[in-house]
Amino acid sequence: MSDALDLIATAEALLRDAVAPGGSDARYHALLAANALAMARRELSSPPPAPDHADPAAIRAGRHDGDRALHDRLLRDARRRAWIADPDAVDRD
Repeated sequence: MSDALDLIATAEALLRDAVAPGGSDARYHALLAANALAMARRELSSPPPAPDHADPAAIRAGRHDGDRALHDRLLRDARRRAWIADPDAVDRD
């Protein structure tokens, strides 16, 4: 996995530093690609959450109200996803 993360980080840096300065259209597309690579790198470097078998319909119906463990798992997963999308928005942990 480390090799994949290194390759993604290298491609991200090249897009930002070498391609993006090439003009407004090139910069826009390079930054889009670099941001996608950065998100992929963060997702690969973050351990996936444990599978959760709670039924969304049951959650919506209130059958898990008061289930602190489920709440904590869902909150951790939401924070992880928010961090992957925008690391400046939330703390990683």
